[in-house]
Amino acid sequence: MFIRKLVSAIGATVVLVILFSILDQSGIGLFFGMYILPIILIYGIPSSILSDFLTRRTDGVNRMAAAGFLHILLGALFVAVPTFIFDASNGNWINSVWNNSFFFFTALVSSFIFWCFDEAIKSEWFGHLRGKCRGLLKRFGDMRV
Repeated sequence: MFIRKLVSAIGATVVLVILFSILDQSGIGLFFGMYILPIILIYGIPSSILSDFLTRRTDGVNRMAAAGFLHILLGALFVAVPTFIFDASNGNWINSVWNNSFFFFTALVSSFIFWCFDEAIKSEWFGHLRGKCRGLLKRFGDMRV
């Protein structure tokens, strides 16, 4: 399970780096990737394991929806809780989160992409695709010069 979460974390980071690189042509995507990867590894993987633990008794679409909701909620809490703690002097918490909107939306998008990768890796379709790729690589390996 940890390997699946690690692959999901790296995949989400790569997608976010590509997304930031497309949105801002100055090469800032790699700079953000340097900071996003450790955050996803340290906070995202345990959050995803907690989500799997909490949704283990459900199955099917209900489990996927609950896991997606938990991933996005925990991603939002990553920015919202420190904002509430350190910027509560204004008294308007929603306005404080809005002031950190870039970080808030980045956390939401990264948690959603992490969840998409995790669910895709769990799916039967991915297992079937992995089997086909192994078969293709075995054929390439059998070709001798």
